Amino acid sequence: MAENADLKKARRRRWWRELILILGAILLVRTFFLEVMLIPTSSMERTLLAWDLVVVSKLPYGLRLPRVPLCIPFMHNKIFFTSIPAYLDWIVLPYKRLPGWKAIQRGDILVFNYPADDIMPNDPQLGPVYIPNLKENYVKRCVAVAGDTVTVRAGQVYINSQPAFEPRYVQYRYYLRMKEPLTERVLAPFGFRPEGSANFNWQRLSTNEAYLYTPPLVIEAIQKVYASGIDTLYRAVFPDTFQMPQMYPQHPSAFPWNLDHWGPFYLPRRGDTITLSPQNLLLYRRLIEAYEGHTVTDTNGQVYIDGEPRQIYVFEMNYYFVMGDNRYNSFDGRFWGPVPEDHVVGKPLGIVLSIENFRPRWDRFLRAVQ
Repeated sequence: MAENADLKKARRRRWWRELILILGAILLVRTFFLEVMLIPTSSMERTLLAWDLVVVSKLPYGLRLPRVPLCIPFMHNKIFFTSIPAYLDWIVLPYKRLPGWKAIQRGDILVFNYPADDIMPNDPQLGPVYIPNLKENYVKRCVAVAGDTVTVRAGQVYINSQPAFEPRYVQYRYYLRMKEPLTERVLAPFGFRPEGSANFNWQRLSTNEAYLYTPPLVIEAIQKVYASGIDTLYRAVFPDTFQMPQMYPQHPSAFPWNLDHWGPFYLPRRGDTITLSPQNLLLYRRLIEAYEGHTVTDTNGQVYIDGEPRQIYVFEMNYYFVMGDNRYNSFDGRFWGPVPEDHVVGKPLGIVLSIENFRPRWDRFLRAVQ
């Protein structure tokens, strides 16, 4: 009997040891190699859908080392199902990134930490998060890299005055008016969701007209199928006179930009020098203060950085500009500016599983992310 009792105790100890080893291995992989991310919105529509579960590699652009050692394992920035922080910021380590095997390129899909959490919290109940590694993960497409000048004119993106690469599934806004009533039966075969869907990709305007948020290739297919039934169809863009005060840098009097007319904006490289003119200060002050950690004051036209009078500033990081493929339903760099390099998490590799309305989308399981 004593022997059996000792055997049971040994098995229980072994079971706990094995569980700890498994959890430790999972935590090691999650921290340094791979992490899963649930796509929460339709900003990358048709490339990545809301409720796709993707695997993110942290290695291609260089592993970013953890900065907050006092945190609860397996939790990002809050305890599950609450808005209670899952970390203590008593110790914050400096930003360090190990070498990767590739540089961020135009057209790459990036996973990064939401840069504007300190001024527009992703979770108002949790409040602003200031440490990049702990901000919410976002996913968008890198449109421009450090050293580029990005401009949007009439919805077309230009990089260094040249038309930018357009992904296959980039979505624009189109105005459609049919000669007959516009029904869901007409739109459903082209990937449009039922009317009133929380994750909408079209917007009814009247019985026979709507805005469609879709790639050009889908519009071409609609024109072929319903050529005789279409009354009016065109790409709808905002005029350059239409101001959106929420556009970065939130100074509409100096920069009257909107979704379709944005920039030009030069993306700083590490080591770049700018003159601290009034216009440059409006464009780059947030980068200098929020991301590079300096204090900027402007007194009688003289700019002070950390209390010292300065006429120029040398940038300490690289910056990238990102946009969602769903250009009219994407909270991206047009709203909060560039992504600093210390906010870059990694690159999505593939879709593990995908659901919609609690039903699996089998055709998206185990698909690579393009």
